[in-house]
Amino acid sequence: MSVTTIIGAQWGDEGKGKVTDYLADSSKVVARSQGGNNAGHTIVVDGKKHKLHLLPSGILRKNVVNVIGNGVVVNPDVLLKELNNLEGERGQLLISDRAHVIMPYHKLLDGGEESSKGKSMIGTTGNGIGPCYSDKASRIGIRMGDLLDDDMIMERLEKALPRNQALLAHYGTKNDLTIDSLFALCKSWRKELGEYITDSSLLVNKHIDNGDNVLLEGAQGVHIDIEYGTYPFVTSSSPTTAGAALGSGIAPSKISNVVGVTKAYLTRVGSGPFPTELEDEVGEMIRDKGQEFGTTTGRPRRCGWLDLVMLELSHRICGFSSLAIMKLDILSDMDEIKVCVAYKDDKGSEVNHFPSSLSYLAKCEPVYKTFPGWSSSGIDIPKGIIPKEMKNFLDFISESLSIPISIVSLGPGRDETIIF
Repeated sequence: MSVTTIIGAQWGDEGKGKVTDYLADSSKVVARSQGGNNAGHTIVVDGKKHKLHLLPSGILRKNVVNVIGNGVVVNPDVLLKELNNLEGERGQLLISDRAHVIMPYHKLLDGGEESSKGKSMIGTTGNGIGPCYSDKASRIGIRMGDLLDDDMIMERLEKALPRNQALLAHYGTKNDLTIDSLFALCKSWRKELGEYITDSSLLVNKHIDNGDNVLLEGAQGVHIDIEYGTYPFVTSSSPTTAGAALGSGIAPSKISNVVGVTKAYLTRVGSGPFPTELEDEVGEMIRDKGQEFGTTTGRPRRCGWLDLVMLELSHRICGFSSLAIMKLDILSDMDEIKVCVAYKDDKGSEVNHFPSSLSYLAKCEPVYKTFPGWSSSGIDIPKGIIPKEMKNFLDFISESLSIPISIVSLGPGRDETIIF
């Protein structure tokens, strides 16, 4: 029995969906622990691409129990669309009765709040994630379990709608929402999703007690964590090991493995400092070859070299048992490859730990170690053969962070993976 947590070690978009799908083959339960449909996990099976936003990445395996945990915020319309788009057999789905519901006013508020920030815009997906978590913290949110009780729906709406409409008026956002229309919407969601709503914490812990393998699937990445990310350019939840335990309803002591997922390079969506960003033809090449466009938004991602200073912080607060290095194939056939091993600030001092101050980070320049490139012709995935230059690159990452590498991805498909 093992409980394995999949954590994004960068700014998100690392390839967690593929890792989760791959490891789900030997798991009984896959549980999403935080985030919402601002996540975008892409899985390729038999050449077909599946884009998931709310459904756990084990849903494509029929023998897997898939749980949307209490730490997730759920847009029922998006969830229903994803379910309807699935073809063929799928795994069982359960939704925590404690997971909060993204209401129509949350999405409207997301747009109004973001527009009001002007040049300080965070770069949210506009899906209402932040406002929903805000209502949760303000204790006026609506939970999935509330949808099962008419009186509770009405009680929640009578508290939440006036406050949110006042906020919408503040941002100059018009709406025609009423308690009656939202009540009817909630009842329609109950009709479609009521059978899936349960106390998922009890179920997940039961499987753990029975000795089943359980996967906890995080969304986003450590460096947009609400606590340790590049605040305020962060998400509204905690994509960390601690967040995974809390958001899936298990004790942290039950987690036995933590897989930190990182690309062989670095990408970011939205605003904020990015020390290794490549605003040149190399960055464009990585973006085009790696198809670095948001699964949820379609926005082009900013691209740069791998940053070990970032990964040190991710490992420090998450405790990785191993690393999964994704999209290593994208760096094939380049003349040279760089890795950031430290920063230098504007006074020439070396910086070895990721700073909390964004103004200080913006003054930092990367210190690189350069590696010779490798040829893609030297890769034989079925035999687990990789060029020595690639192995040297991987060994340096592992030794620098004192973390073993367990998975290397050399393409989007399940079969384009080497296990170490």
